[in-house]
Amino acid sequence: MNRFLQQLGDFFAIQVRKVLPDSFVFAAILTMLTMVLALTITDTDALALMKQWVAGLYSEKILTFGFFMIMILCFGFTIGDSNTMRSFFNGLSRRINSPIQVYLAITLTSLLLNLINWGLAPVTALFTVELCKRVKGVDFRLACAALYSGMLIWHGGLSSSAAVMMASESTAEVFIEAGLIDSVIPVTETLLHPLNIALILSTIIALPLLILWMRPKYDPHFDAALRIQGRKDIENVLEEHEEDDPDLTFADHLNGAYIINIVVALLALIGLYFSVSSKGFDLTALTLLMFAGALLFQSSPLRFVNVMKDAIRGSSDIVIQFPLFGGIMGIFIGSGLALIFAGQLLSVGDTESLPWLAFLCSSFVNLFIPSGGGEWLVLGPPLLEAANTAGADIGKTIIAFAYGDSLTNLMNPFWTLTFLPIMGRLIKMETRDFMGYTVFLCLVFFFLESAIIWLV
Repeated sequence: MNRFLQQLGDFFAIQVRKVLPDSFVFAAILTMLTMVLALTITDTDALALMKQWVAGLYSEKILTFGFFMIMILCFGFTIGDSNTMRSFFNGLSRRINSPIQVYLAITLTSLLLNLINWGLAPVTALFTVELCKRVKGVDFRLACAALYSGMLIWHGGLSSSAAVMMASESTAEVFIEAGLIDSVIPVTETLLHPLNIALILSTIIALPLLILWMRPKYDPHFDAALRIQGRKDIENVLEEHEEDDPDLTFADHLNGAYIINIVVALLALIGLYFSVSSKGFDLTALTLLMFAGALLFQSSPLRFVNVMKDAIRGSSDIVIQFPLFGGIMGIFIGSGLALIFAGQLLSVGDTESLPWLAFLCSSFVNLFIPSGGGEWLVLGPPLLEAANTAGADIGKTIIAFAYGDSLTNLMNPFWTLTFLPIMGRLIKMETRDFMGYTVFLCLVFFFLESAIIWLV
């Protein structure tokens, strides 16, 4: 069984590297393909097409959404890369003494943190490394698979790109102006939809059991504790400690004044209260919450700024790609491609089957657009158009889309970038080492989630 999973991992990791270009290159190719489709199967001429593309490329709503995503990612990273989180997980890891407990702890922690924010993956990575250092006999391949597979439910959590985007006036307006929805769709109709609750609960139960079932026989070659490179403490690896300077200036004291973090965090929480009171829980509320948390978890304003700088370097893909996805959306809506694609969906589906078709489509497209927000900009218009025409449950359709997007992350190594750099600093590994496990889990959960979407 484990030999099969290893071969499966090798195949997918190697083939993905060979075939799939950089995500920006693929976004550019997808842009050109969309333009060709619009020119050939709609009445749109070249001049109108360029106007539609530019309007989407520099859409205020799309750029706003992209900036929200950058802030969510960076604030999540900043919370994770803090002494508070490291101390908490360091203490928790002392209570865990066996490989079985390690696998369960990693799986459940990853699921919980992904429900809160997908940007907290570095936190789970820190916890995983600490456990691997302390407990002998942990197979690092399965530990990484447990960590990564927590992403199965991120798009049904608080940082759900599609759900939160549709609940925010500033970002849902582009869909309202296109006539795809009448008003914002509150999270009570998406994140609190019975389908989302059922999928979350089933994953929390099934995933740990599957992880334990896949446990390989002990092999010292894959023992994480034996693969740890050196005995450096995680804190020394992930942050550079500054030497104490006896001649601190007034500016230095201000830079190190934690009270400033507290005051700004309190202001953010007050803003959060008024935002939720007037508009409900939307992207603004989520960002304010993450901002306050990031400030409180860092020991000084300067430390907050330095960690944020590190986090911002990892957000370049959003900066580069989101305008292109906005341009694709502009063409989809302006040229009528969304209507044509919606008609194709309706030709093979109806009110009952449309959510599952949304799940299927997003599962496939996510292999090429590994961005929940970017994928929603591309698939959202035809799915909403089809849902309106068929009279399908829009909230259910959005959630089904969300889980399809999350599912095939397990077949695509793109998002391993959220944790592999941290793990790789202490344990020598490659994506191919654990992808066999995640691909197998992807196949199992495809059938499980499909059944739940049909039944709920």
